Formats: sequence, structure tokens, C-alpha cells
Amino acid sequence: MVGKLKAFWSSLNRDSRRVILGIVTLTSILVVVVIATVSKSASIKEPKSDDIWTNIRLPSYVIPQSYDVKLRIDMTNERFSGSEDVVVELTSNTSVLVIHINDIYDPVESYEMNVTSYSVVKLEKQTDGSMKEVGSVRVKQGFPYTPNSFFVLKMKQTLDVGWYKLSFEWESRLVRGLEGIYLSTYNDSATGEERKLLASQMEPLAARKVMPCFDEPDFKANFSMEITSEDLYPLVLWNMPEKTEPVVSEPGWKTRVFEESVPMSTYLLAFIIADFECTTPRVTSTGVTVRTCGQRDAINEDKAGEYSAEATKIIIEAYEKFYDKNFPLKKIDSVAVPDFSAGAMENWGLILYRETALLYTPSKDTLKNKARVSTVVAHELAHQWFGNLVTMKWWNDLWLNEGFASYVEWIGTNASEPEWKYLDFQTSYDRSAAFNVDSYASSRPTSIPVEKPSDITAQFDSISYSKGSALLVQAKMFMDQGEEDTQFFETAIRNYIKKHSFQNTEQKDLYQQLNLTYASRTDVDPIDIVSVMNTWTLQMNFPLISVAQYDDQHLMLSQERFLISGGHVTNDLSSDYGYQWYVPIEYTISNGKKQFVWLKPHSTVLVPFNFSDESASIHLNRDNAGYYITDYSYDTWSRFTANIDQEEVYQTLSVPEKQGMLFDTFQLISLGKKPITTGLKLIQQMINHNESMYVPLREINNRLGGIQTRIRGDKDLAEKWRNNWKKWAEDIYKKHSEPFFRQDNPLPLPKDGEYDEYENPFQKRMLISFGAQIACSVEVQDCLDAAKDKFEIYKKNESSLLPDFKTTVLNSVISDANITAAKENWQFLWEKYLNSKQATEKEVIYYALGLIRDAETLKTFSSYCLDSTKVRPSDALYIMGRSIAQTALGAEVSWEFMKSNWKTMGERFSNALFAVDAYISGVLSNFATEEKLNEIEDFFSNQTETLGAGLAAYRSALQSINANIAWLER
Repeated sequence: MVGKLKAFWSSLNRDSRRVILGIVTLTSILVVVVIATVSKSASIKEPKSDDIWTNIRLPSYVIPQSYDVKLRIDMTNERFSGSEDVVVELTSNTSVLVIHINDIYDPVESYEMNVTSYSVVKLEKQTDGSMKEVGSVRVKQGFPYTPNSFFVLKMKQTLDVGWYKLSFEWESRLVRGLEGIYLSTYNDSATGEERKLLASQMEPLAARKVMPCFDEPDFKANFSMEITSEDLYPLVLWNMPEKTEPVVSEPGWKTRVFEESVPMSTYLLAFIIADFECTTPRVTSTGVTVRTCGQRDAINEDKAGEYSAEATKIIIEAYEKFYDKNFPLKKIDSVAVPDFSAGAMENWGLILYRETALLYTPSKDTLKNKARVSTVVAHELAHQWFGNLVTMKWWNDLWLNEGFASYVEWIGTNASEPEWKYLDFQTSYDRSAAFNVDSYASSRPTSIPVEKPSDITAQFDSISYSKGSALLVQAKMFMDQGEEDTQFFETAIRNYIKKHSFQNTEQKDLYQQLNLTYASRTDVDPIDIVSVMNTWTLQMNFPLISVAQYDDQHLMLSQERFLISGGHVTNDLSSDYGYQWYVPIEYTISNGKKQFVWLKPHSTVLVPFNFSDESASIHLNRDNAGYYITDYSYDTWSRFTANIDQEEVYQTLSVPEKQGMLFDTFQLISLGKKPITTGLKLIQQMINHNESMYVPLREINNRLGGIQTRIRGDKDLAEKWRNNWKKWAEDIYKKHSEPFFRQDNPLPLPKDGEYDEYENPFQKRMLISFGAQIACSVEVQDCLDAAKDKFEIYKKNESSLLPDFKTTVLNSVISDANITAAKENWQFLWEKYLNSKQATEKEVIYYALGLIRDAETLKTFSSYCLDSTKVRPSDALYIMGRSIAQTALGAEVSWEFMKSNWKTMGERFSNALFAVDAYISGVLSNFATEEKLNEIEDFFSNQTETLGAGLAAYRSALQSINANIAWLER
């Protein structure tokens, strides 16, 4: 037999031999892989109930002190490898060590981290703080425990209390997803070639995809980092500055060593490797170096990073005063990434952003884009203290991070752009956004138990961000009660930051600091602030405050739970507080001085009020700072509206008060407490007063548009309503927009920062573009004619269309009832979308494309969202949820597409956090029939687990549909 094989082999030519050898080698490899996989699986025994690795939480007695990490990033071959030494302290004897790795095989990305080496060494701490190795420790077995993303080291003997070094080596693929360290691509504008870049996103649970680590917020440690990468990508950034000049490690490769970090949590680690450019460094007054980085043409030609770099410098200096603590790092690099799942990520010293959230070009972008950049930058910088310097112990208190940053971002933006009066916008965004979610039984407490990974991702929602911010606005109100321009709230925050710097906290730590400061005041009624705050963060929803006559000399204030769709429950066993709150109420009687009272749980408050005075009135929730809604009795509401009917009284109302009273009235209508005529009469009052501020006018449009959305299933009724809405929109257009939007001899737009003619050019510019947008959306003919004329010129000369009007013009020509013309324009804009290098322009275009009144085109557009060569994965869900689903036709198309492609989308986007919420809410929330509700519930009845991070959004959408149905019935 052997002789025959030799003869056969000799008869083959060289190429044939190579083929056979290749097959044999591949077969051998497959056999080895199968054996290794079986062996690996066999090593993972069914865990006992007392095995520590079956607990989702890491054991508290293994405390990491430092990491020394070396990474080799091979972007050409799309692989990376690493090694590390982790110094840990054991505070209890143990024979098992557990650390996080991501060992879950991803069939889409073909990803799996492979630990190739591990060891444990006993250390002895010297008198100078250094560590000395005193002997190795024999490891009996090392294996991954996939359900909890753990790597388990079982020792041959028990480890005593003391210090140890854990060493690992590993290798893995670089993936195209949006977690861990990942690859993205962009087209170089100079050469047209596709270029790679490496970016990162660790929060909440992806640091374990990069390296073995103790991947929980409470395990802060110092990190040392060394990165070896290819010269093709000269910009290599980490959280800390480079310690030394790069060293050539081999031809075409360089190794960079970075300074050791301050103590920090793993979710704040960040990496950038790219052929990017950065702005010239700016230096703050305390020596912090600031840069903005991004694609070369954006930084060099468009100068799109200059505004955010300057804003970063100004806001850091403002926050150092606000927190009364200097920024603890030497530098902050802000990088615009083409593919990014969130708006931005606050990594310490290396903040990553979507391009639309960081880059601003005055000649191409609107002031609204500028405002977005300013607020997102301010939000991420707020985290550098509240979140990074002081960090929540566990994810149940995520709102401490996100709510506080959402609150402080308004302070930062106001510091950067004081002339904008941007604080006028705060409650209209945060309080209203929170109420839109928190009004339903599908809501959740601000702080909730977290028992599994899906519980963590579910917290990245409006409750953590917007409600958290709104509760802090309220806290400042009651902390500073009775005084103007006081800073009791800020004093408590500063003391909290100083006390807990580089540490981890729970919400009670913040409350105790607030309580200490509040208790130091002798001019306010004593109350326990810890008890107050617990009623707001440990139960969901919010109070409805009823105002009614008690006797001839008193009003009575009482509270109940506000809950749309599902009835009122005032003694719900699911809350330890019975859905009762400590409510801080600021009010005025007949436009007098502000007064303050606490409405405590299960009690009422009597307020002196002279009913014999027919002109007397009461106004609760001054400045819209309270997180509650007021339900005035018929008499007290009549007195309130009669009072604000007076021009001099109406003009004393603040912008937040005007917005808040209208928003709250329509919430009461949704609850069934007020007829819709009450809301329409209030709108008419505001119109009669010639309301001209942007925020109240936008709120009027939101309420009128909300009615249109709910009745859009009835075409005749919707058309009648649109005609009424059109009259108001046309008035706004002619008064504020038409002189600037008309095609013949338009006036030049006000310039931001020039105050000769306009008191607030920023808000005037916002109002001008807003007026044109709403007028064209309800088909005011003069507006549509101007829009179409502008579009024809734009097709020949792109620069002819001012950024302020681009949304209006593109929306108008795509939503044209002439489907043939609209489809032609759609194709033109689609080509422009594909070729555009500017992220803000692409965003404007994709929102417009969803307005076409042609189902087949919308289906095609939906399919493009699953093709990464046409639509970036980070944009896909936003397009499907916010663009395509924004009309009645689009919602139907989107729902059918969701059903047909749910499995595919789940595999690709399940961890996209905000985008998943936007998609599910955008597609489902505006339906308003029992038939559609049943259809949706039937589809998800056996697969709610596939909703992942979108489960809360799904439940909220069901509540919204129920509310829409009830609203229409009323």
C-alpha cells in the first residue's frame, strides 16, 4: 500500500501536490478545532449553585489595583492581540479567581476572544509601595463561563489574603460592530479610496471584549497602556497623553507608551487609531490641552472642529468653577467618528462623538446644528466630574451619571453661549421628554435593581437622562427656596464631588450631602431630604396636584398618581411609597411674591385664598421647575386664565412657564381630566397675545401636530384639522419667515452674535427657519412655491440654499403630492446622500427622504438600511424609526418591514441602545386602533426576549397606542 501511495505521489505535478497538501492541512486544522472545542466545552462543568462564577456580579473581595496592558492592533488583517498584568488585592481567602472576558461566539462577526495564556503570581508589597514577586501559584484549571462573560481560574490551593498578579495573553478579531474596539471605514475625500479607522465604545459591558478585566464600575484601577500599530494610521490616541515618542518596533509599525491613568472604571477606556487630523491645541487657564480631531477635509478645509474645540475650552473652565475642582487630567481629545452608536461617549480624556455632534461649519450648518454641538459637548464634559471622577457603584444608579450630565449641560451651554438664553429651553426638553414616558404604567423608577445585562441596557432611556435632569431642576428649586440667586444646591454638589473624588457612590450619598446643606438653613421648614428624594427615584410616575376650593378663605392642595391609560392607582402595592411624594410647590397668589410649601405624602395643604376677591388667582409651579402637573378646579382655572388674559400679566410669564402650562394642559386632556377645548382656548389666548418666542410657539405647533398625528388615520378629519392649523402656520410664516424665505429680494438672515437689530439673533434665526418649516409642512402655498423655486436652483448650485432652509426645502419637494415629481427629486437626493461627505447634510437628506408618499419607494429605502454599503449601521435604525415611519404611510411600511426582517435586525442592532429605542418607538407609538394594537402584541407575544435593549420602548409604545385609542374615543 505504501509503495502504491509513493508511486501515486510521484506521478503528480507540483501544483497537484500543493492542492492535496492544502486539503490535508485544512482537514487537520478542522479536526484540531473540533477537538479543542469539545475539550473546551467539556472543561465547563455544570456549575454548582454555590460556584461564585454563576453570580452576575464579580466577588467583592478581589480588588484590582492596576493594569499594565500591551495591545498589538493589525488593522490590515483585522486582528488584535494583547497581554496584561493585573495587580489585585485579595481581602478574603479564596481558591477561585473570576475576571470578565467576552467569550461569546458571534456568528455575524465571527468574533471570539481566545485566551492563550494565563498565570498567577504571589506579590509582596514593599515599604516604598512597590510590589515584589515572591512565588508563582499553581492554577488547576482556567476556563470561560459564557453566561456571565467570565474567565475562571481555579487554584490548586487556597490563596491567602494579600497581593497577586494575574497575567493573561489573548487574541481576537477586529469586528465591524459598534462595541469594544471596532473597525469603521470612510472615503478619503482627497484620494477617493476607502480608509479604515479603529474606534471604541466600552459602556456598558464591552471593555471585556478588548481585554480580560474587572468590568464593573466599582472596580476602579490605574491603567498603563502600550499600543503597537501600523504607520498607515498615524493618529493613535488613548485616554492619557503619550509618555514618550513613538518607537519603531518593526518596519511599518510603531509602539506608543502612554502615561499611567488616574483611577478609573473600565467602561471609560477609549482608543482611536486613524489617519485623522486634529485642530491646533488650545490650553485652558489651568493647563488642560484641548483638541478636536476628525477626517482631514473636515478639520483642515471646512475648519469644522474649531467651534467644538473652543467650546470645550470655555466649558471646562466654567465647570472648574461650577464644581470648584480643577479638571484632573492633562488633556481632552474630542474625536468625530463616522460610525458611532450613541451621540457621544464621555471617556476620560478621549471623548468620542458622532460627527453631527462635534463638527460645525458655519457656511454649511444651521445654528440648530451649532446648538447641538454645544449641548452635546457640554453634556460629555459634565461627565468628566460627575460620572468619571465620582462614579456610580453599580448600574442601578446610572441616572446619577446621565441625569446630572443632562442637567449640567444647560449650564455649560449657557457659559459657552450666554447670549442665546439657552436655559429657556431646559424644561421644555427634559421635563416634557420625561413626562412623555413617565405618564404610563410602562415607566420605571429612576433607580431600579439590576440583575442581568439587559437590565443595564434598558436604563439608557429618557428616565435616566431627562427625568434625572428634571428631578435635579426640582432639587435646586427646593434647596434654594425663598432666595434669589442662591447656591445651596451648588454647595451640596461641590461638597459631594470633593468628598467622593476617585471613588464610587450610591444615590444615598448624594442625598445625604443635599440633606446636610439643607439642614444648615434656619430659614426653611425642616425636612429629611433623603426621604424626599427616595419618593422621587424609587417609584415611577409623578404626582397630579389638584387645586380646589376648601372654604371661602382657603384652597386645598392634594395629590394623586398621574397615569395615562389604565386608570389611577393611589395605593399601588408595587411601590413602597404608595405613589405618594414629598412635593415642593412654589406658587404665587395674584402675581405676588413667590411662596413655598411642602405637600407631604398622604396629606393635604391649605393655602390662604380670598374667594370673595373675584380678581384673585393662584399660579402653581412657577418657572416650571416642579416635576408634577397641576389640575386646577373649574373655578381656579377660570381665574388663572382670566389673569393671564391681561397683557401685562401674560408678559411677566417666563418662557418655561408658557411652554409648561400648555404642555401640562394637553397632558390633562390625554388623561381625560380636561376637554380638548380647554387646550385650544389656551392656544388661542397665547396667539391673541402675539406670542413671538420660539419655545412657546414650538410648543403650540407640537400640540397642534400631536392632534394631527392621532387623527391621521381619518383622512377627512385630518384634512379639516390641517386647514385650521394652516391658518395659524401661515400667520407665523408671514410674520417671522416670509421676508427671509421668499425667492424675490429676501432679507439677509440675522448673524449670531450681532445684536444691533435683534435682541436675540440665535432665537430669531431658530424662529425664522421654524416658521418656514411648519408653513410648508401644512402646505401654505406661498411657502411651497418658494421652496420649489429654491430647490430648482439648488439642483444646479448647491451653495445657493442657505443651511437654515435646507430642511424646509427638501421636505417640501419630497412630500409633494405629485408623485412623479417627488420620485424624481427623491432619486436626486438619494444620489446626493450617497456622495455627501458631510454628516449633518446626510442627516437632513435622510429625514426628507422618508416623507415621500409612495409605498414602494419607502420599501426600497427600508431595504437600503440593511445594506451597509448604502447606509451606515449607526444611522440605519434612526432612518427607519424617525424618517420612514414619520408619516401614516411610512409607519405602515415600517411595521411590515419590521415584521419581515425582525430576526436580521435583532442580530445586527440588538445592542444599539438609543437607536433601538428610537426605532421601536418611532414605528409603533403613533398607531391608534385596537386592530393594530392586537397585531403588534400578537407578533411579539412569543418573542419579547428578542427586543433586548428595546423592551422598555416596546412596552411604552403599547401604552402610547392605548392612550391614542382612548383619546380618540373621548
